[in-house]
Amino acid sequence: MSIPTLRQNERGIYEIYWTDNGRGKRVSTRTRDLDDAKGFFATWLTLGRADAPAASAMTVAALWAEYEKRHVRDPGRVAAPASILYAWRNLEPHFGKKLVAEIDQISVEAYEEARTSGRIGRAAKPATVRKELAALRACLNWCADPKRRLLDAGAVPAFDLPRDSDPRDRWLRTQELQRLFTAATARREGARLSRLERFLWLALETAARKQAILDLTWDRVDFTTNTIHYPVPGQRQTKKRRADVPISKSLRPVLERAFAERRSNSVMDGHGEIWPTLQEAVAAAGLAPGGVRRTAAGKPTATGISPHTLRHTAATHMARNGVPLWQIAKILGNSLAMVERVYAKWCPDSPETTVDRISGGLIKEAA
Repeated sequence: MSIPTLRQNERGIYEIYWTDNGRGKRVSTRTRDLDDAKGFFATWLTLGRADAPAASAMTVAALWAEYEKRHVRDPGRVAAPASILYAWRNLEPHFGKKLVAEIDQISVEAYEEARTSGRIGRAAKPATVRKELAALRACLNWCADPKRRLLDAGAVPAFDLPRDSDPRDRWLRTQELQRLFTAATARREGARLSRLERFLWLALETAARKQAILDLTWDRVDFTTNTIHYPVPGQRQTKKRRADVPISKSLRPVLERAFAERRSNSVMDGHGEIWPTLQEAVAAAGLAPGGVRRTAAGKPTATGISPHTLRHTAATHMARNGVPLWQIAKILGNSLAMVERVYAKWCPDSPETTVDRISGGLIKEAA
Protein backbone atom coordinates (compact mmCIF):
# COMPACT_ATOMS: atom_id res chain seq x y z
CA MET A 1 0.00 0.00 0.00
CA SER A 2 1.32 3.44 -0.92
CA ILE A 3 1.64 6.35 1.49
CA PRO A 4 -1.59 8.43 1.53
CA THR A 5 -1.21 11.94 0.16
CA LEU A 6 -3.42 15.01 0.00
CA ARG A 7 -4.36 16.38 -3.40
CA GLN A 8 -7.11 18.39 -5.11
CA ASN A 9 -9.57 16.87 -7.54
CA GLU A 10 -10.90 18.54 -10.68
CA ARG A 11 -13.44 20.51 -8.60
CA GLY A 12 -10.76 21.89 -6.29
CA ILE A 13 -11.82 19.72 -3.34
CA TYR A 14 -9.00 18.11 -1.40
CA GLU A 15 -8.92 14.32 -1.25
CA ILE A 16 -6.77 11.77 0.55
CA TYR A 17 -5.36 9.44 -2.10
CA TRP A 18 -3.43 6.16 -1.89
CA THR A 19 -3.12 2.85 -3.71
CA ASP A 20 -3.79 -0.61 -2.32
CA ASN A 21 -2.84 -3.68 -4.40
CA GLY A 22 -2.57 -1.49 -7.46
CA ARG A 23 -6.02 0.03 -7.03
CA GLY A 24 -6.44 3.73 -6.32
CA LYS A 25 -8.47 4.72 -3.27
CA ARG A 26 -9.57 8.10 -2.05
CA VAL A 27 -11.45 9.83 0.75
CA SER A 28 -12.88 13.30 0.24
CA THR A 29 -12.20 15.95 2.87
CA ARG A 30 -15.20 17.88 1.44
CA THR A 31 -13.36 21.17 1.60
CA ARG A 32 -11.40 23.47 -0.69
CA ASP A 33 -9.63 25.04 2.30
CA LEU A 34 -6.12 23.61 2.63
CA ASP A 35 -5.88 24.14 6.40
CA ASP A 36 -9.20 22.38 6.97
CA ALA A 37 -8.11 19.58 4.67
CA LYS A 38 -4.81 19.13 6.55
CA GLY A 39 -6.69 18.96 9.83
CA PHE A 40 -9.04 16.32 8.44
CA PHE A 41 -6.06 14.40 7.04
CA ALA A 42 -4.27 14.39 10.41
CA THR A 43 -7.37 13.17 12.23
CA TRP A 44 -8.02 10.54 9.57
CA LEU A 45 -4.50 9.13 9.94
CA THR A 46 -4.66 9.23 13.75
CA LEU A 47 -7.98 7.44 13.94
CA GLY A 48 -7.15 4.55 11.68
CA ARG A 49 -7.94 5.62 8.13
CA ALA A 50 -11.69 5.35 8.08
CA ASP A 51 -14.09 7.33 5.98
CA ALA A 52 -15.31 9.05 9.10
CA PRO A 53 -14.02 8.61 12.64
CA ALA A 54 -16.45 6.69 14.81
CA ALA A 55 -18.05 8.89 17.43
CA SER A 56 -17.94 6.09 19.97
CA ALA A 57 -14.14 5.96 19.72
CA MET A 58 -13.50 9.65 20.43
CA THR A 59 -13.31 11.44 23.74
CA VAL A 60 -14.59 14.95 24.15
CA ALA A 61 -11.01 16.07 24.86
CA ALA A 62 -9.85 14.71 21.48
CA LEU A 63 -12.63 16.55 19.68
CA TRP A 64 -11.99 19.75 21.61
CA ALA A 65 -8.28 19.61 20.70
CA GLU A 66 -9.18 19.74 17.01
CA TYR A 67 -11.81 22.41 17.57
CA GLU A 68 -9.39 24.58 19.53
CA LYS A 69 -6.50 24.18 17.11
CA ARG A 70 -8.42 24.69 13.91
CA HIS A 71 -11.18 27.07 14.98
CA VAL A 72 -10.88 28.73 18.38
CA ARG A 73 -7.27 29.85 17.96
CA ASP A 74 -7.81 31.14 14.45
CA PRO A 75 -8.09 34.95 14.78
CA GLY A 76 -9.98 35.09 11.50
CA ARG A 77 -12.77 32.89 12.86
CA VAL A 78 -13.29 33.74 16.53
CA ALA A 79 -13.51 37.28 17.90
CA ALA A 80 -12.91 36.48 21.59
CA PRO A 81 -11.16 33.11 22.01
CA ALA A 82 -10.23 33.75 25.66
CA SER A 83 -13.79 33.20 26.88
CA ILE A 84 -14.05 29.89 24.97
CA LEU A 85 -10.72 28.68 26.35
CA TYR A 86 -11.85 29.61 29.85
CA ALA A 87 -15.02 27.59 29.34
CA TRP A 88 -12.97 24.52 28.46
CA ARG A 89 -10.89 24.90 31.64
CA ASN A 90 -14.09 24.18 33.54
CA LEU A 91 -15.61 21.70 31.10
CA GLU A 92 -12.54 19.50 30.78
CA PRO A 93 -12.50 17.94 34.29
CA HIS A 94 -16.08 16.74 33.86
CA PHE A 95 -16.37 15.99 30.14
CA GLY A 96 -12.79 15.56 28.89
CA LYS A 97 -12.49 11.78 29.33
CA LYS A 98 -16.08 11.03 28.36
CA LEU A 99 -16.98 9.53 25.02
CA VAL A 100 -19.44 11.57 23.02
CA ALA A 101 -22.00 8.81 23.42
CA GLU A 102 -21.80 9.26 27.21
CA ILE A 103 -23.04 12.86 27.11
CA ASP A 104 -26.70 13.13 28.01
CA GLN A 105 -29.02 15.33 30.03
CA ILE A 106 -28.02 13.60 33.28
CA SER A 107 -24.31 14.31 32.75
CA VAL A 108 -25.08 17.91 31.79
CA GLU A 109 -27.15 18.47 34.92
CA ALA A 110 -24.39 16.89 37.00
CA TYR A 111 -21.97 19.40 35.52
CA GLU A 112 -24.30 22.28 36.33
CA GLU A 113 -24.55 21.13 39.95
CA ALA A 114 -20.76 20.79 40.23
CA ARG A 115 -20.15 24.26 38.79
CA THR A 116 -22.81 26.09 40.78
CA SER A 117 -21.66 24.42 44.03
CA GLY A 118 -17.99 25.22 43.44
CA ARG A 119 -16.80 21.62 43.12
CA ILE A 120 -15.47 22.56 39.67
CA GLY A 121 -13.79 25.97 39.62
CA ARG A 122 -15.25 28.89 41.51
CA ALA A 123 -18.99 28.65 42.19
CA ALA A 124 -20.74 29.95 39.09
CA LYS A 125 -24.23 31.16 38.32
CA PRO A 126 -26.48 29.15 35.98
CA ALA A 127 -26.02 31.80 33.26
CA THR A 128 -22.25 31.18 33.29
CA VAL A 129 -22.78 27.41 33.15
CA ARG A 130 -25.13 27.97 30.22
CA LYS A 131 -22.37 29.76 28.28
CA GLU A 132 -19.89 26.97 29.01
CA LEU A 133 -22.28 24.24 27.89
CA ALA A 134 -23.08 26.29 24.79
CA ALA A 135 -19.34 26.22 24.01
CA LEU A 136 -19.38 22.42 24.33
CA ARG A 137 -22.38 22.19 22.00
CA ALA A 138 -20.63 24.49 19.50
CA CYS A 139 -17.57 22.22 19.55
CA LEU A 140 -19.63 19.10 18.83
CA ASN A 141 -21.61 20.79 16.05
CA TRP A 142 -18.34 22.04 14.50
CA CYS A 143 -16.92 18.51 14.56
CA ALA A 144 -20.08 17.14 12.93
CA ASP A 145 -20.01 19.66 10.10
CA PRO A 146 -19.92 17.83 6.72
CA LYS A 147 -16.71 19.68 5.83
CA ARG A 148 -14.90 17.96 8.70
CA ARG A 149 -16.84 14.79 9.53
CA LEU A 150 -15.00 14.23 12.80
CA LEU A 151 -18.40 13.16 14.10
CA ASP A 152 -21.47 11.75 12.47
CA ALA A 153 -24.21 14.38 12.67
CA GLY A 154 -26.52 11.87 14.28
CA ALA A 155 -24.03 11.29 17.10
CA VAL A 156 -24.24 14.85 18.43
CA PRO A 157 -26.07 14.55 21.76
CA ALA A 158 -29.14 16.63 22.51
CA PHE A 159 -29.37 18.35 25.88
CA ASP A 160 -31.05 21.35 27.44
CA LEU A 161 -29.06 24.34 28.65
CA PRO A 162 -29.65 26.00 32.03
CA ARG A 163 -32.03 28.92 31.81
CA ASP A 164 -30.55 32.24 30.82
CA SER A 165 -30.32 34.98 33.43
CA ASP A 166 -32.59 38.00 33.42
CA PRO A 167 -31.03 41.07 31.79
CA ARG A 168 -28.75 42.94 34.17
CA ASP A 169 -30.31 46.22 35.16
CA ARG A 170 -27.34 48.01 36.77
CA TRP A 171 -26.54 51.17 34.87
CA LEU A 172 -24.75 54.35 35.88
CA ARG A 173 -26.51 57.67 36.35
CA THR A 174 -24.91 60.93 35.25
CA GLN A 175 -23.52 61.77 38.69
CA GLU A 176 -22.04 58.29 39.02
CA LEU A 177 -20.36 58.65 35.63
CA GLN A 178 -18.86 61.97 36.65
CA ARG A 179 -17.39 60.40 39.79
CA LEU A 180 -16.00 57.49 37.78
CA PHE A 181 -14.34 59.85 35.29
CA THR A 182 -12.80 61.79 38.18
CA ALA A 183 -11.28 58.56 39.50
CA ALA A 184 -10.02 57.69 36.01
CA THR A 185 -8.42 61.13 35.63
CA ALA A 186 -6.57 60.59 38.91
CA ARG A 187 -4.80 57.63 37.30
CA ARG A 188 -2.93 59.82 34.80
CA GLU A 189 0.83 59.72 34.65
CA GLY A 190 1.65 63.28 33.71
CA ALA A 191 -0.67 65.12 31.33
CA ARG A 192 -1.47 62.16 29.06
CA LEU A 193 -4.98 60.71 29.18
CA SER A 194 -5.01 57.58 31.31
CA ARG A 195 -5.76 54.26 29.68
CA LEU A 196 -8.97 54.00 31.71
CA GLU A 197 -10.11 57.45 30.56
CA ARG A 198 -9.76 56.39 26.94
CA PHE A 199 -11.65 53.17 27.63
CA LEU A 200 -14.49 54.96 29.44
CA TRP A 201 -14.94 57.49 26.66
CA LEU A 202 -15.07 54.82 23.96
CA ALA A 203 -17.32 52.51 25.97
CA LEU A 204 -19.84 55.20 26.87
CA GLU A 205 -19.82 57.15 23.58
CA THR A 206 -19.88 54.14 21.22
CA ALA A 207 -21.44 51.37 23.40
CA ALA A 208 -18.79 48.96 22.11
CA ARG A 209 -17.86 45.72 23.83
CA LYS A 210 -14.66 45.48 25.85
CA GLN A 211 -12.74 43.33 23.38
CA ALA A 212 -13.68 45.52 20.43
CA ILE A 213 -12.23 48.53 22.25
CA LEU A 214 -9.06 46.68 23.27
CA ASP A 215 -8.58 45.56 19.64
CA LEU A 216 -9.12 49.05 18.17
CA THR A 217 -6.25 50.52 16.18
CA TRP A 218 -5.80 54.09 15.00
CA ASP A 219 -6.00 53.14 11.31
CA ARG A 220 -9.67 52.26 11.95
CA VAL A 221 -10.47 55.62 13.55
CA ASP A 222 -11.43 57.66 10.51
CA PHE A 223 -11.42 61.36 11.37
CA THR A 224 -12.31 62.25 7.76
CA THR A 225 -15.62 60.39 7.74
CA ASN A 226 -15.99 60.79 11.51
CA THR A 227 -16.42 57.05 12.02
CA ILE A 228 -14.89 54.32 14.18
CA HIS A 229 -14.65 50.99 12.38
CA TYR A 230 -14.71 48.32 15.08
CA PRO A 231 -14.71 45.24 12.78
CA VAL A 232 -11.14 43.94 12.41
CA PRO A 233 -10.18 43.46 8.73
CA GLY A 234 -9.88 39.76 7.91
CA GLN A 235 -11.66 38.68 11.09
CA ARG A 236 -14.97 36.94 10.65
CA GLN A 237 -17.97 38.51 12.31
CA THR A 238 -19.50 36.35 15.03
CA LYS A 239 -22.91 36.67 16.67
CA LYS A 240 -21.33 39.44 18.75
CA ARG A 241 -21.11 41.70 15.74
CA ARG A 242 -18.91 44.77 15.76
CA ALA A 243 -20.40 47.90 14.28
CA ASP A 244 -19.16 51.00 12.50
CA VAL A 245 -20.07 53.81 14.89
CA PRO A 246 -20.11 57.58 14.21
CA ILE A 247 -17.83 59.66 16.43
CA SER A 248 -19.95 61.85 18.72
CA LYS A 249 -19.29 65.56 19.22
CA SER A 250 -18.18 64.82 22.79
CA LEU A 251 -15.84 62.01 21.79
CA ARG A 252 -14.18 63.78 18.87
CA PRO A 253 -11.86 66.12 20.85
CA VAL A 254 -10.95 63.28 23.23
CA LEU A 255 -9.91 61.06 20.33
CA GLU A 256 -7.96 63.88 18.69
CA ARG A 257 -6.05 64.42 21.93
CA ALA A 258 -5.46 60.68 22.38
CA PHE A 259 -4.21 60.47 18.79
CA ALA A 260 -1.74 63.28 19.43
CA GLU A 261 -0.57 61.43 22.56
CA ARG A 262 -0.41 57.97 20.90
CA ARG A 263 2.54 55.69 21.51
CA SER A 264 1.62 52.98 19.01
CA ASN A 265 -1.10 52.06 16.53
CA SER A 266 -3.18 50.65 19.41
CA VAL A 267 -5.72 53.11 20.78
CA MET A 268 -5.53 51.36 24.16
CA ASP A 269 -1.73 50.88 24.15
CA GLY A 270 -2.20 47.14 23.70
CA HIS A 271 -4.58 44.32 24.58
CA GLY A 272 -3.89 44.27 28.32
CA GLU A 273 -6.90 43.63 30.55
CA ILE A 274 -8.88 46.66 31.74
CA TRP A 275 -11.10 44.90 34.30
CA PRO A 276 -8.84 45.24 37.41
CA THR A 277 -8.19 48.93 36.70
CA LEU A 278 -11.92 49.58 36.35
CA GLN A 279 -12.67 47.83 39.65
CA GLU A 280 -10.14 49.99 41.51
CA ALA A 281 -11.56 53.15 39.94
CA VAL A 282 -15.11 52.10 40.85
CA ALA A 283 -14.03 51.75 44.48
CA ALA A 284 -12.17 55.07 44.42
CA ALA A 285 -15.32 56.74 43.05
CA GLY A 286 -17.34 55.38 45.98
CA LEU A 287 -19.53 53.26 43.70
CA ALA A 288 -18.72 49.99 45.47
CA PRO A 289 -20.24 50.21 48.97
CA GLY A 290 -18.08 47.41 50.32
CA GLY A 291 -14.92 48.58 48.61
CA VAL A 292 -12.80 46.22 46.57
CA ARG A 293 -11.84 42.95 48.17
CA ARG A 294 -8.75 41.22 46.87
CA THR A 295 -7.82 37.65 46.23
CA ALA A 296 -4.80 35.98 47.82
CA ALA A 297 -2.88 36.98 44.69
CA GLY A 298 -3.82 40.62 45.22
CA LYS A 299 -6.26 40.83 42.31
CA PRO A 300 -9.41 42.91 42.88
CA THR A 301 -12.72 41.09 43.02
CA ALA A 302 -15.92 42.18 41.31
CA THR A 303 -17.64 45.38 42.39
CA GLY A 304 -20.82 44.83 40.40
CA ILE A 305 -19.69 47.26 37.70
CA SER A 306 -17.95 45.66 34.73
CA PRO A 307 -17.00 46.80 31.23
CA HIS A 308 -20.35 45.40 30.08
CA THR A 309 -22.09 47.71 32.60
CA LEU A 310 -20.70 50.64 30.61
CA ARG A 311 -22.17 49.27 27.37
CA HIS A 312 -25.50 48.73 29.12
CA THR A 313 -25.30 52.26 30.54
CA ALA A 314 -24.74 53.76 27.08
CA ALA A 315 -27.71 51.88 25.61
CA THR A 316 -29.94 52.80 28.56
CA HIS A 317 -29.13 56.50 28.23
CA MET A 318 -29.85 56.36 24.49
CA ALA A 319 -33.25 54.78 25.13
CA ARG A 320 -34.08 57.27 27.90
CA ASN A 321 -33.14 60.14 25.59
CA GLY A 322 -35.54 58.96 22.89
CA VAL A 323 -33.17 57.28 20.44
CA PRO A 324 -35.26 54.80 18.36
CA LEU A 325 -34.67 51.20 19.36
CA TRP A 326 -33.70 50.16 15.83
CA GLN A 327 -30.90 52.74 15.88
CA ILE A 328 -29.71 51.47 19.27
CA ALA A 329 -29.68 47.94 17.84
CA LYS A 330 -27.56 49.11 14.92
CA ILE A 331 -25.00 50.77 17.19
CA LEU A 332 -24.86 47.80 19.57
CA GLY A 333 -24.66 45.27 16.75
CA ASN A 334 -27.52 43.35 18.37
CA SER A 335 -30.85 42.17 17.08
CA LEU A 336 -33.82 44.50 17.37
CA ALA A 337 -35.71 41.80 19.29
CA MET A 338 -33.03 41.69 21.98
CA VAL A 339 -32.86 45.47 22.26
CA GLU A 340 -36.64 45.70 22.58
CA ARG A 341 -36.62 43.06 25.32
CA VAL A 342 -34.00 44.89 27.40
CA TYR A 343 -34.41 48.60 26.65
CA ALA A 344 -38.01 49.24 25.55
CA LYS A 345 -39.01 49.99 29.15
CA TRP A 346 -36.71 53.02 29.15
CA CYS A 347 -38.28 54.67 26.11
CA PRO A 348 -39.93 57.96 27.12
CA ASP A 349 -43.15 57.16 25.24
CA SER A 350 -45.55 55.12 27.32
CA PRO A 351 -48.49 53.15 25.86
CA GLU A 352 -50.78 55.82 27.26
CA THR A 353 -49.18 58.63 25.25
CA THR A 354 -48.61 56.46 22.18
CA VAL A 355 -52.25 55.53 21.66
CA ASP A 356 -53.14 59.23 21.62
CA ARG A 357 -51.24 59.46 18.33
CA ILE A 358 -53.23 56.79 16.50
CA SER A 359 -55.77 59.16 15.02
CA GLY A 360 -53.86 62.37 15.71
CA GLY A 361 -57.09 64.01 16.87
CA LEU A 362 -58.62 63.81 13.41
CA ILE A 363 -61.57 61.76 14.51
CA LYS A 364 -64.15 63.86 16.32
CA GLU A 365 -66.74 62.64 18.78
CA ALA A 366 -70.15 62.29 17.25
CA ALA A 367 -72.58 65.01 18.31
